[in-house]
Amino acid sequence: MPHRVPPILTPATARMLLDGKTRLSLDLGLTETEVMHTDVGVSLGKGETIRYDILGRMAERDDSAYFLRGGSVFQVAVAGRHFYKLLPTERAPTLEIDGIRMHRTSGTTPDRDAESKLAALGLEGGTVLDTCMGLGYTAVEAARRGAETVVTIELEPAVLRVALMNPWSAPLFDDDRIYKILGDSYTLADSLPPSFFDYVVHDPPRHRQAGHLYGLDFHRKIHRLLKPGGSLFHYTGAPRSRYRGVNLHSGVASRLNEAGFTDIQYHEDVMGLTAASR
Repeated sequence: MPHRVPPILTPATARMLLDGKTRLSLDLGLTETEVMHTDVGVSLGKGETIRYDILGRMAERDDSAYFLRGGSVFQVAVAGRHFYKLLPTERAPTLEIDGIRMHRTSGTTPDRDAESKLAALGLEGGTVLDTCMGLGYTAVEAARRGAETVVTIELEPAVLRVALMNPWSAPLFDDDRIYKILGDSYTLADSLPPSFFDYVVHDPPRHRQAGHLYGLDFHRKIHRLLKPGGSLFHYTGAPRSRYRGVNLHSGVASRLNEAGFTDIQYHEDVMGLTAASR
């Protein structure tokens, strides 16, 4: 059965409903739905009704995503070791962890950014490893580009829970070419078959959150997994971005070369490097 997500509301959609709108999106912009206004609230279909007083309180909240269940509203967020929440953009939402956005949203949107990265990589068909799943936009875009198999790895179960509530992540759970693994890419790379993947997409969190995913040892692991002539995309940030005085861009390029990669190129529009396996 297709993966189903409950109606998702935002403060903006709450204001639209209070203004009397009868047609709007309940899945963060993917489709539009007809709703019916009643004396006490708005019927969203499938037995779900939200009262006007709840809409009024929601309209005053910070920009977040909320789901409706049994007439009550809950934030699309998970509290645990960190605080993970779904944050709307003009298109696909981003994941926010402890207030830090996990996707580029300045001048782009998370879904378009994934498209641009895979275009820079030249990904078409083949077998793909996505080392840092997040909300799954890279894996979904790889499948859309004809990948035969996509293996995507996510460290945090809480992130998977947020993805399950994100309408834009639904293809991640519907496409049987996409295989999801929970664990640390650094460790799991040792158990994946050598020379198996045509492409590796490595879009890690910031260096201070996952420094081991920027090191020479991990770059060697990635090289082992790629077929000869296979291609890598590695997000680095802007060329002058620094962490404790270290230039990440030039450091990553140097380590990729030492790990056995060639044809290393920086792509300014997506702030990442592409490289080929020798």
